[in-house]
Order: sequence, then C-alpha cells, then structure tokens
Amino acid sequence: MKKIKRRNGKILAAIVVPCFVMLLGASAAAMVLGTAHSEQVVIYHTNDTHGYLAGDGSSIIGIDQVAGLKESTPDAILVDAGDATQGMPMASLTKGADVIELMNLAGYDLMTAGNHEFDFGTEQFLSNVALADFPVLAANIYQDGTPLLDGMQEGSDGCHTVMERDGVRIGFFGLTTVQTATATNPTGIAGLEFRDEIETAKKEIDELEQEDVDVIVAVCHLGDGDAPCTSIALADAMTGEYQDKLDVIIDGHSHTVENREQNGILIAQTGSGMTGVGKLTLTVSADEVEATEELLTAADMANVPTKAAVTQKLQQIEASQAELLEESIGQTNTTLWAGWIGDIATTRFVETNFGDLVADAFWDAATSFLQQNGTPEEKTMPVIAVENGGGIREAVPNGEITKGDLIAAFPFSNTLYMKKITPQILYQMMEVSGSLLDGQDPETGMLLQQQISGGFLQIAGFQVVFDPDGAEGEKVVRITLAGQSKPLDRNDTTTQLILVSNNYIMSGGNDYTMLADLPKYGEAGGELETIQNYIARCLEDGVLVDYAGLQNRIMMTGGQYQPKDYMAAILVTDEKGNPLPNQALSYRVDGGQRMNANTDGNGFLRITVTDGSHGVRLSDAQAEVYVDNYAGLGMREDALRQWPELTFLTDGSCDPV
Repeated sequence: MKKIKRRNGKILAAIVVPCFVMLLGASAAAMVLGTAHSEQVVIYHTNDTHGYLAGDGSSIIGIDQVAGLKESTPDAILVDAGDATQGMPMASLTKGADVIELMNLAGYDLMTAGNHEFDFGTEQFLSNVALADFPVLAANIYQDGTPLLDGMQEGSDGCHTVMERDGVRIGFFGLTTVQTATATNPTGIAGLEFRDEIETAKKEIDELEQEDVDVIVAVCHLGDGDAPCTSIALADAMTGEYQDKLDVIIDGHSHTVENREQNGILIAQTGSGMTGVGKLTLTVSADEVEATEELLTAADMANVPTKAAVTQKLQQIEASQAELLEESIGQTNTTLWAGWIGDIATTRFVETNFGDLVADAFWDAATSFLQQNGTPEEKTMPVIAVENGGGIREAVPNGEITKGDLIAAFPFSNTLYMKKITPQILYQMMEVSGSLLDGQDPETGMLLQQQISGGFLQIAGFQVVFDPDGAEGEKVVRITLAGQSKPLDRNDTTTQLILVSNNYIMSGGNDYTMLADLPKYGEAGGELETIQNYIARCLEDGVLVDYAGLQNRIMMTGGQYQPKDYMAAILVTDEKGNPLPNQALSYRVDGGQRMNANTDGNGFLRITVTDGSHGVRLSDAQAEVYVDNYAGLGMREDALRQWPELTFLTDGSCDPV
C-alpha cells in the first residue's frame, strides 16, 4: 500500500482559495476541494502468460475466467505486462496471432511488449500489434529514430495512453527491458534500438503530466532479477523533480511475485503462466492516491464465471491444434528435465538430460552435414554443439512424448547454424555460460548463486569443468573434447572446431557476441525438426534410451567440493496430502530397477544417489520429481526450494517388491 500527493496543481488550488472556502458550509467546501468522496478504480493485470491460457481448474487461471472477472467488476481495467504471444503451443503455433484474438475477446485494455514478443521477428510482432484492439506500448523501443509503435495503431503513439474511469484520469506508459537486445534472437530485432528505461520513464511522465492525469502507472517488462534496469531500480531513480510522480509499476519478466513499496511506488507482478492475476485497487481523492495490490490465485477465482465468447474461442483453437499436438513420437522411461521446477530453472545453471539430448541432436545433424558436404579436412574437424538453457522451455514428463511436448519445449522456430571457431573462442563462450556462478557449498556441492541465466549452455562433443568459486572471467578450469584426455589450450587461436547451435546464439544472443560476426559455414536444419528426428532414431521398441541420467559433461568442482554421492529427501504423502511416516514402499531412480525402502518418522524417503540430477517416482503411472545436489532440490527447503513430494498410491503400484 502507498499514499502520495496528487499532482497537476490540485493541492495548490486548495491553497489559493482558503478565504472562499471559509464563506461556505462544510459540505460545499468539500465539493469545491474535491474531498467529498474518493473514487476507486480496479486494474487487473497479468504478465508472462506464455500461452498458458486454458484453465486447469487447480493452478492455472483461464483467460476466459480473467475476462469474466473483468466483466464482473464495473469500469475495471485489464492490462498485460508482456511475454503473452510466445510459449506453449496455444501461443507459438500461430506466432501469437491466436493469443491476440483471445485478448481482444477477453477485453484487454492495454499491453506492454515483452522481450519474447520479438521471438518471431519484428515483422511478426508488428503484425500482432495490428491485430490488437487495445494499445500495445513500448516507449523505449525505437527504429530509425522514431518510437517503433508510433502510428502503428489508430490514435496511439505506442508509448503511452490515458484512460478515464469515474472522472479519474490514469496515464499508462510501457517499458521493455533493454535486455531484449541480448535475450531475443538478434536477427529478429535487427535495426531496433532499446533506449534507457529510466530516461524514457521520465520523458513519459513529463508528457503524461501535460495531459492532466491523476495517476501514473508504468506497465513494465523489467522484473526484479538480472535485467540491467529492474523495476526496483526504476522506482529508486524517481527522485528530485520526479519524486512522487510515478504511482505504480505493473511488472513482468522475472516470473516472480512482486508486491512491495519502493521509494513510495507500488511494484506488482503476478509470477508467470497464469497462476495468478493481480488486482490493483487505486483509491483517488483530492490530495491522495492510495494503491493496494492483491494476488488472485486459481482458488480465489473458483466462483468467477467465464466469458462464453472467450471459452468458445479457446475451444476452437484447442480443437484445431489437438490432432497435431497429440501425435505420438515415442515413450520416455524417465522425465526429460527442463523448464521451471518451482522457482528453479534447471537448464539455466546445471546440466540436465534434456540438455544432453538436445545438444546431441545438434551434434548429430552437424556431423551428418559435414560428412555429406565437407571437404576431407572439414570431415576430420571436431564437432561441438551447444544449446542455451533458456531455449528449452518445458520438461517432457516420463511417459508418452508428443509433438505438442516438443513444440512447448521449443517454440522459437530456430534454425541450426554452423560456424568454425577456435579453442580460444570456446573458452570465451564457456566463461559467458558460467558467468553467474558465484560460489559452491563445499560439503553438498549446492551452487550459491542468486541469479540464473538463459544463456547457460547445455553441451555435446566436449566436457567443461567450472570452478564456481573462481574469480570473474576465471570460472572455466578446463575444456576437453570428447574422447580426448588433454584439455584444449585456452589461448589456441589456430585449431578449428565446427560449432553448431541455434541461430539465436550464433547471432550473438545472450551475450555470445564473439560469435556474431563469424561467417556462417552452413545450416543443419530446423531446431524442432532436428530434435524430433533425433529422438525417433534413439527409440528402441518405441522407448527413448540413453538419456535416463546425465552424461557428466558439465562438472562443478569448486575450491573444496569434489563430485560424490549424496542423500536426497522426498516427502511421501497419502492420497489426501498427509505425510506418511514409516511407510514401506518401492521406488525407481531415472526409470531404473525398482528398489525397496521405508519413509522416516516424518514421512521422508531418504535415498542415496550419484552426483547431479535424477528423476524419482514411486508408481510408474505418476510424474517423477527432480532431485539435484547442485540445485539444492531434495537437499533443503528455503525461499526458492520446496521438498520434492510424491504420493503413495493405494492401488499396489507403490508397494515393496
């Protein structure tokens, strides 16, 4: 909650008429000064929905229910803080067009562009903007010296807009993180300029004040994470003549829940994936603006009716995609780990089996290309492959692998590029990959860093050893090519290696600028198609093999820690969610042989596993849980980590063998 004085001379007006007020009665004076009552305006907001638009009745709120929520609140405003048009197949199959149509039907009033709005290129982004019945804002994105969205929509400058509710004029402006320049495929945003967020905010505040607004709200895609300018930094920068001029920051990008006051400014964010909807209430009187934020969960929304037109459109989209998405590719005996596990994004700071598989698929495609098209010398060059961890968006649970699973995991329509690099460049790349490593627990191996990077690389064709305790620029201990024992020389500028990765990384995305200007040697195919074809070749009797565990390509050995077995803890509950102490059961690790054990007195299954990540399940019919000493999952519970939890089923599938 916060209170600030209103602007635009309204308090001054109250000062210069005291004599006139004294001649009036109390109620008349209140009318003159505008303090007879206050007005309330509700702003509902979403962010980072990433195609999670169909409600599941338990944790995900449907966009049709969000539409119903808005309709049930007179004069409510509905806004989105970005990353709406990319992600799950609902969004990516039509490159965001279906999402815009759903947002139109749902009654969105405003949207700010997120970095992932540009994943399909600027042309597609502008096409989506043209489809929107609501203003899309991006005040700090320029092209040829002009705001990118200026004039793209009738009556909109693409920077700010003013909405009036019950006589209250609310000015909105939109900011997109400058991190977009490196967090989005550079070829798709060629020619765009991302200007400083703070200076842009001040410019927009100045212009909105000229439009006599009562409240100023920044709808931002900045977050509270590793962006160059976070929402907190933006709030802290509103000093001097800008103190108390910005009322609220509706935020996105970091996938976190924000509800805090910073420098007198309320900052609000709802997490991601439509697990929550923000309810921002503005109470405006003559000399005060009070802002309060409430996060509405799926449980809070249980009795909110849906909007029929939106539900119908959702069903139409799902029906049109169903046949394609349900196409079976095969089975996996253990989960392919990626995406987010609670607040931990595994592929963004540790090796995972899905990362190994993807990098192997790239390596296989590049090797095949070389053998068919390379010169005799090129055919003998070592091939290495990398995939940015942020490029693997979702895990594939143990069980059937569908095309929809792969589309959800790889929504970017990337192409595989091949370039020739040297060991020196590879060392530079891996230093960028490990740049956020910041210490390691000497006993457990748990990484102590507070930030993760979508640019952390999953690899094939070589092994890298990191020292998380190392100084900046000295995180890489050694790099060794597959099948060799002697590490590469980090100063070698002569030996040639064939590198394959997606065009995003090869074009300098995620700060891999050392690759951007290197000539392209060739293209090895589409990313999604390459991975799907590789999985098909890895199937034996319809089941994926060789990726149940890690390949130990990325090693974390700090000043004291050396890889070793560790004990992981998993909470086991009954079907009502109650812990089951002293329960005899059986379990599998990485889809392997079934083992017998008992839970302890608190209901925890404690098992010893090898260094690194593993998938564990009781029943073969249930999804696995993830344990990893480097991530701390299964090792501790804190603000970021919860104990992995499995349900003991009474159908006999979890009984000892």
